[in-house]
Amino acid sequence: MTDTPLAGIRVLAMEQAVALPFATRHLADLGAEVIRVQSHKRGIQSLAEIDLTRNKRQLAIDLATEGGPEAFRRVAASCDIVAHNYTPRVVRQFGIDYASIRAVKPDIIYVSLTGFGTTGPWGERPLFGPGAEAVAGHNELIVDAVGWAGRPGTIVYADSMCGLNATFAVLAAIDERDRTGRGQHIDVSLYETAVSHLGPVMAARALGASPQRFGNADVNYAIHGVFACAGLDRHIAVAVPHAGTDALRAALGISEVSEAAVAAAVAGRDAAGTAALLQQHGIAATVVSDASDLANDAHLWERGYFGIVERGLPGLQGQYPHEGPSWGHGPGVPLEESRPVGADTRAILAELGGYAEADIDALYAAGAVGTVPAPPLSTPPADTQTRIARGELSRVDERHDGWRALAARAEGGR
Repeated sequence: MTDTPLAGIRVLAMEQAVALPFATRHLADLGAEVIRVQSHKRGIQSLAEIDLTRNKRQLAIDLATEGGPEAFRRVAASCDIVAHNYTPRVVRQFGIDYASIRAVKPDIIYVSLTGFGTTGPWGERPLFGPGAEAVAGHNELIVDAVGWAGRPGTIVYADSMCGLNATFAVLAAIDERDRTGRGQHIDVSLYETAVSHLGPVMAARALGASPQRFGNADVNYAIHGVFACAGLDRHIAVAVPHAGTDALRAALGISEVSEAAVAAAVAGRDAAGTAALLQQHGIAATVVSDASDLANDAHLWERGYFGIVERGLPGLQGQYPHEGPSWGHGPGVPLEESRPVGADTRAILAELGGYAEADIDALYAAGAVGTVPAPPLSTPPADTQTRIARGELSRVDERHDGWRALAARAEGGR
């Protein structure tokens, strides 16, 4: 990467689940040294999917064992940012809360990424992404008016949005520290960042309206929906403003502008070709993509969204295409494979914690720190028809093999 704006910044992140790991992944992509802290005595994360753990050093500390909290504080004293996504009670219990870390590093930037924040009547309650989407009101607004309340199509929607908010806050805090020399406590929650995405809904309610579920419909458009095309699970999404109805008639050869007429007109057509036709008439339309479509998307490849990961762990050796930074330019950002839990424990304790070799050995012997071997690679079921019967796949595209196509691009240097 030719420009690494966070080079020289060191982050110590006691992280689990998705929200904070997603935030620190962005910091790592920007050039920061990110040290991921997790216990070697708990369940370990698979290394097959690396989007949350790539480009990070690994430090394994068990805070419940004597010597663990002290090791955390000693490493924290050499860091610019300390972050966690545990409840306030947990970090207070082990003496790694903001006050404790500030005592060893006065200008520390400390991030508490919690469910409900570190204060208030719900401050000690745990919360994960699906719960945040529900309690923040998102689920009540999803699906059509007569259906059950739904949820966003990804299991990490609230986590990802909260993680991005945390990333922005950290960047602002670094700028403030550079300007004034002062650190600060960043208190960000899944609940509040999820609520913040409902601005128009809250505004409507403040004016006396009662927001309802409309599915894909939108009162600002003559047609706003998703329509089935030819083939298994092939659809297009179409948005036609009221001023664009003549263009829609011309494109599809229909006389009536209605959802039923559009559905009938596109039902037997190829999705990609129909979307292209509508685009030629100035109508916003696109294929509803699945993972295979995205993996083979020429637009993403041309823009450098995907990067190449060199992997050397047992069962994973070789080059793998992988999503790069959210801002694209994947090949321009080095992507390092996930390292096993605690792989860098000894080096970090010596370099940053100031521990002598004998003291590190004692921490290992006591179980306060550790290293966990890389887990074996699990192989997914090979029988495609069985996977379809189980509902794991909704469509099989016999013309493409997503991973084979990506591997071919990797061999070509993309």
